[in-house]
Amino acid sequence: MTRFKPKRTCFALAGLSLLLAACSSDHSTQPGIGGIAIGMAKARLQKGAVETADGDQKAPQVTRAQMAAFGRPVVYMTVPRFGVTQPAVELAVNGRYRTYMGSDQSTVTLQSGIVTATRGLQVDLIAQELSVSPSALFRGSFPKTYSRTQRSLTGEGVLADYTYNCALAPKETDETLTIFGQAHRTREYTELCGNKKRAFQNSYWVDRAGTVWQSHQSISKEVGHLVLQRVVR
Repeated sequence: MTRFKPKRTCFALAGLSLLLAACSSDHSTQPGIGGIAIGMAKARLQKGAVETADGDQKAPQVTRAQMAAFGRPVVYMTVPRFGVTQPAVELAVNGRYRTYMGSDQSTVTLQSGIVTATRGLQVDLIAQELSVSPSALFRGSFPKTYSRTQRSLTGEGVLADYTYNCALAPKETDETLTIFGQAHRTREYTELCGNKKRAFQNSYWVDRAGTVWQSHQSISKEVGHLVLQRVVR
């Protein structure tokens, strides 16, 4: 299984704003423009921090054959910040939404590989919506800009909505990603999202058919990122 490499990188929210502005004004398909735009944002760092997938990933205690024996689609789910790692088996399908459950009863709901909700984590993502369809996120011209709204419970038990401006761009070349012994030809997409109080970076490894094989997706400030690997389709 490919081990993700934790990153701790400081970003200025001002730099993120510059990236979003650049993306809004230029949707050219010129090769490498996405990487250049994100590089420009990172080069202007002064203060503030962008949250990334931090923490160590434990060695899996289960094999691909064991997960295939479930007879249902399986994603391998890790919460690096808390050292939680487990397979999650598809529990329900509701139109475009697929819900997976781990052995600890926690669940994650995905739409085209994008997390839309979690249950059973320390601070759940009650709901998440993007202004662009998840099925179209990795298609078309880049850099791509859009908004993301996350709904979470506050410490007082009140539902609160947090909206972020986001920019997404792919790397210039494909790479081979190996998940539990199976190789996939993918391209990594980097997503930067931020508002005046918080910023985070997500990553997605996507094949040419649009399948998200691996992702690092921010759930909440308290939980951090959820790392997902698609094992059994």
